[in-house]
Amino acid sequence: MGESLKKKWKNNVIHGQYIRNIDRQLISEEDTFLWLSKGDLKAENESEIVAAQYQALQTKYYATKILNTGTDSKCRLCQQFDETIDNIISACPVLTKEQYIKRHDSVHNYA
Repeated sequence: MGESLKKKWKNNVIHGQYIRNIDRQLISEEDTFLWLSKGDLKAENESEIVAAQYQALQTKYYATKILNTGTDSKCRLCQQFDETIDNIISACPVLTKEQYIKRHDSVHNYA
């Protein structure tokens, strides 16, 4: 990808979330595209995953920063961090106490 196009993508408030996370090494570009290349997802599931990847799901952060609602963007559970997709799925201290362990154990049991 051309550097100017990548810079333009990165500077986009919504769609730039993905490329900024790759640059910060929070996610792997190869792993992200793996599920797309298989082609075994239903269209509605793929669209939800892409929306989550672009931080475009209806979170408090999205409402505040993208929709400009003027509301507080802090997580409704922990009130410490912005309520982003990243916070919900892996960083919220309230969820780490119980829900992440349950999710881990349920995935581990299927392996």
